[in-house]
Amino acid sequence: MPVMRRYLVREESGRLVDLPSRAFDHADDGVAPIPAFAGRCVDLVSAIVVAEQGAQPHVAEVAFTKLYFDDSGFIDARKRERMIRLMLESCADRRCRSPETPGCGDLNRRAFAARSELAREFGWQPGPAEVNEVLHRLDLRGAGATAATVH
Repeated sequence: MPVMRRYLVREESGRLVDLPSRAFDHADDGVAPIPAFAGRCVDLVSAIVVAEQGAQPHVAEVAFTKLYFDDSGFIDARKRERMIRLMLESCADRRCRSPETPGCGDLNRRAFAARSELAREFGWQPGPAEVNEVLHRLDLRGAGATAATVH
């Protein structure tokens, strides 16, 4: 079952444009920068497209995030590492089997703080019109639109 990624970036004008996954990967791997994004934070839509044999490809998940680029146009490695650390920290409270377990109160506070930081620093909360535009761009109008998980 092939799995593909699609990326859309919101331009400063508000218009959504495709970001080829190869360009994203090269900027993430330090192979080739994206000069237009140098020193910027952009709103990014990432979609996972699944193509099951004999069926039309469908979007399985859509996520809205902020993506930071360094001054050269590469994806900012420090910001990426911070996001990963916050994501891991945000799950710390899942290790608690019950609130009475020693240390769980502290884990709950740390996880809540990490989730808040993630939302503030890396979250993009698009409005309904933006979500509709994304779904339209991904050809998810109609029955297929309800199949995707939107974050």
